[in-house]
Amino acid sequence: MTERLLDEWFLDGLARDPGGPALRVHAVTLSYAEVDRRARAWAAALTEGGRAPRRVGLLANKSVEAYIGLLAALYAGAAAVPLGLEAPAERNAEIARAAGVDSLVVDAGGAAQAARVAEAAGVRVVLASDAVDADTGAPAGVPVRVPGDDDADSFRPPSGRTPQDVAYVLFTSGSTGRPKGVPIAHRNVSAFLRASLPRYDVGPGDRFSQVYDLTFDLAMFDIFMAWGSGACLCALTRLQALDPARYVRSYGLTVWHATPSLVNAVRARDALAPGSLAGLRYAVFCGEPLPVETARAMRAAAPDAALDNIYGPTELTIACTAYRWPAGEPLDWEGETVPIGYPNDGMDFLMLGQDAEPGQRTGELCMTGPQMFRGYLDPANDAGRFHQADGRTWYRTGDRVRLDDKAGLVHLGRDDSQVKIHGYRVELAEVEHALREAAPGCEPLVFALDDETGKVLVAFVAGGGADTAALAARLADRLPPYMLPRHLWPLDEMPLSRNGKADRVALRERALRRLGAQS
Repeated sequence: MTERLLDEWFLDGLARDPGGPALRVHAVTLSYAEVDRRARAWAAALTEGGRAPRRVGLLANKSVEAYIGLLAALYAGAAAVPLGLEAPAERNAEIARAAGVDSLVVDAGGAAQAARVAEAAGVRVVLASDAVDADTGAPAGVPVRVPGDDDADSFRPPSGRTPQDVAYVLFTSGSTGRPKGVPIAHRNVSAFLRASLPRYDVGPGDRFSQVYDLTFDLAMFDIFMAWGSGACLCALTRLQALDPARYVRSYGLTVWHATPSLVNAVRARDALAPGSLAGLRYAVFCGEPLPVETARAMRAAAPDAALDNIYGPTELTIACTAYRWPAGEPLDWEGETVPIGYPNDGMDFLMLGQDAEPGQRTGELCMTGPQMFRGYLDPANDAGRFHQADGRTWYRTGDRVRLDDKAGLVHLGRDDSQVKIHGYRVELAEVEHALREAAPGCEPLVFALDDETGKVLVAFVAGGGADTAALAARLADRLPPYMLPRHLWPLDEMPLSRNGKADRVALRERALRRLGAQS
């Protein structure tokens, strides 16, 4: 199949079921034909007066404006740049400037920041719906357009677009403290969809959950896997996502996609009873290592669902490997976490040992293929992230894996999780593994922090009914003294980020405060 533009996958869904539901946001449901017409109207506003937008900022999230704006940006030949509604305006302004945002889509949640971000980025036009207060939409001199459906008739698709063009730009945390821009081309996403859609027997009548913010690339899985098959995308708030049984039932969801931490938070609320998700056909995990115990709890809750564990950094476009437990098959893997499985069609892998030589069966995972991005928005961020071998360029994921003859790739932790404690090399993942063994059912996070004595280990432990004194004693039977956390702090439940991952940033800050108070 030839390479395609990302919006052409939406057109596939439109052709399959034009009158069927494409999008549900709260009580609003729009058909494929309605989404298409609104997106064309907004694209007409973006290109009004011969403008050729290059990057469209989405200061909107999980709203009708957000999804219409995303598709409209693609129709207009621009790249979409999602901005976080909960991020400070200064950070959004920095991202907008770095990405070269020249137009802005705003919903009610983004209106308070819109003028500041628009002014900082130098945008030419702000688009909003009539539900948004236009007075707060833009600085003086920048027009606020409220497109009407009639504008769709004036839209003329731009010429000269190619699959090499950038479809969207996402920003990830950078080691320098400045966010790194990751431009993903249409061809990258199309390669993912070509490899992934055949794995799922979905189409009109299916309904995908959408719990991730648009700033998180896993949101693109839900959006374009749904739209590329003619299924309906159902946006869920954070609170709704913590009550999946209710919304699987009331929304008729058939595909549930979440991080393991989000599922564990649901379990901590006793909201994942056996059989409670009986309507699901697929349960998809990504974003973090998937504990086997979490997978078994989901299997009990959704007995008819196939369980998919997918893996991939943003730079390799959504997910580049997958491991499936078909419905009805026992979860008989003996490891602690579910394997990440086998590469998608077209993707190749190799593993680097400590000497940076390929050919290992355990080492740092490197991948290449049509899903690999071309490089960061700022080329300075490319340093150390690529490896040359066999005449090809490979992306270094920073994840350690081993190759299992039956299960494919097994995730072993991050290369950058290795620290030195009193001269000893310590893998934080190994300490977390020992904590899980010592307190089955717990969810640990371990940090290496500096105090007046040097670098020390501290750990938070959620769930599992952990008695930290007894846990410390059991841990001492499993680890040498230099690997024992100096502090074990219990949590009723693991705090989550907006994207459903364990909130490492918040817990790290909490740990630093506690260390400071005890010094």
